[in-house]
Amino acid sequence: MSEKNEFDLIIIGGGPAGLTAAIYGGRMGLKTALYEGKGFGGLAGTAPKIENYPGFSSINGLELTEKMREQAENWGTTFFFSEVSAINPKKMTITTYEGDTKGRAIIIATGSKHLTLGLSNEFELVGNGISYCATCDGPLFRDQVVATVGGGNAAGLEVIYLSGVAKKVYLIHRRHCMRAEACIVDEVDSLPNVVPMYNCTIEEAIPKDNKLAELKIKNHKTGETSNIGVKALFIAIGVEPQSNLAKKAGIELDEDNYIKVNRNQETNFPGIYAAGDVTGGIQQVATAVGEATTAAMNAYLYIKQGWYGEGLTK
Repeated sequence: MSEKNEFDLIIIGGGPAGLTAAIYGGRMGLKTALYEGKGFGGLAGTAPKIENYPGFSSINGLELTEKMREQAENWGTTFFFSEVSAINPKKMTITTYEGDTKGRAIIIATGSKHLTLGLSNEFELVGNGISYCATCDGPLFRDQVVATVGGGNAAGLEVIYLSGVAKKVYLIHRRHCMRAEACIVDEVDSLPNVVPMYNCTIEEAIPKDNKLAELKIKNHKTGETSNIGVKALFIAIGVEPQSNLAKKAGIELDEDNYIKVNRNQETNFPGIYAAGDVTGGIQQVATAVGEATTAAMNAYLYIKQGWYGEGLTK
């Protein structure tokens, strides 16, 4: 295996956890590589507004994660826009379309992905009215009528952002009220162009000329159905871990398919760590950064001092 295919630290995933691990790997003098196959920033990069990350009263998610990427690059991390298809814990290698790359330690930071509604034509309408990212696609529907489905923090932030772009925003949620943080709920309630539709679910997305035109809504409290005309639907109903890569490698998962780690972010294989949303717990940018810091520092000790899993607790 050539030197260009060998690194001290290999990081899989380009969200806040992966980027933080890359910053620490570079600062500690490790030859560090980060692999990302879909787009740097992760789900945090799609957030319209982040107000709970220390040091910033409010910042766009893409801007925050781009700052992280630049910082990691400045510390010498090599970035590969390439999908990792396999991990071999025994050989400490990863596989991409270009072949195998060997590392002395590996950090898995593959994050999570958006849950879907399961509508029959959902994927057909993605890019034609259905979206999972308001900041990405909201400006395409300026001064038009749109809808958001969901009741958590993500949905609330989508609604807040869209209210400043769209003419009207329907907020569709299956429960009787939102379950987001109080400050988000209060702001949503104060917006004059937001129309809440609680106790409701989307039964059908109705297209016209291959683009979303209407939503068929069912009110489960009254049993009534109705159609609303919208140009776009922004889906914000939650996420699930992207842990299939770890599962195929024999890395232990919990009952919800999150990667199991100890206090040092170690998996069941020495030298392989995991951090961020893929490990479950409280899924925030700040926790992802903290977990990645722990993982990277313990990976450094594993590589440099041969503590093999004992980490910072030795």
